[in-house]
Amino acid sequence: MTDQPNATAPSNPSTIKGINHIGLSVSDMEASIAFYKEATSLELEPSKRLSNTMAEKASGFTNEPVARATLKGPNGRLELSQYDPSLAGPIEVIPVQGPGVTHVCYQSPTSVDIYSRFKSLGATLVSRGTDPVDLGGYGVYYAYERDSDGIMFETEHLDEPHFEGSIWLSHIALVTHDLDRLVDFYEKLLGAKPDRRSNHVSGPRFDEVIDFDETKIRAAWFDTTNMILELWQFTNPVTPEPGAPLPFEKLGYNKFAFECSDIQHDYRRLTESGVPFLSEPVQSDESTEVFARDPDGNLFSLIQPAPGSTISISELKAR
Repeated sequence: MTDQPNATAPSNPSTIKGINHIGLSVSDMEASIAFYKEATSLELEPSKRLSNTMAEKASGFTNEPVARATLKGPNGRLELSQYDPSLAGPIEVIPVQGPGVTHVCYQSPTSVDIYSRFKSLGATLVSRGTDPVDLGGYGVYYAYERDSDGIMFETEHLDEPHFEGSIWLSHIALVTHDLDRLVDFYEKLLGAKPDRRSNHVSGPRFDEVIDFDETKIRAAWFDTTNMILELWQFTNPVTPEPGAPLPFEKLGYNKFAFECSDIQHDYRRLTESGVPFLSEPVQSDESTEVFARDPDGNLFSLIQPAPGSTISISELKAR
């Protein structure tokens, strides 16, 4: 890979501290909890609400889920929401080449074999073969799978994990038809350049992971302290341009939230730089939150937990 060095952060800095949570819309809450909890050993926090429902409504997302639950890992959280089937719609699989939020990555020590855990619970294999793929002999083994809703995730086995425990939430991946545009946007949002970039990711072992011959991608990675924001653009197969933004209730990854320490500051600086927010920040007992869409239509939010709140990533581990 050809990496580009980081650059000096701009003045008027971001107060973003990391990724607070990633949201999934699922068709069967109990089944999804059982699937992810058993495979990953993530901790169920059924009574903890991460999203600010008042901010959702202010942004036009007025449909209430019939159930919500939080799964907590050492360094991050997933928030699962189940909506009425008439709102969630049928399963429509997002291709590996996107566009959109294509996957979340779960890392484990090689000895834990999280790949086989998911497979034994009924996950559908995307990658070729029956074992995770060793890309380059450096002790990391990759595979893609899908859950019963067609939601894709990645597993990575590490011979020498950089974390304690059996599972780690490594990254969330956004796939775009215009990598340079999306990198520019998230540079502005996060107040920093990518930690790594590459214009040439390819190879036969990579083809095995993606299940496509002669795969070629460009990529950039932002380290947000507790998780990585991974941006990809496929040049073969070509990532198509995005259509209309997906409904909030649609099955799949429906949002990701950046935690900040001064939401009003970040809201002002990003509004002044042209980021189109869906409302002003909305305060509730647990948090203040505001929603926006990136240039591809991916929904994200800025969230600032209230003082003393238990939803902050400050109680979690950094990378």
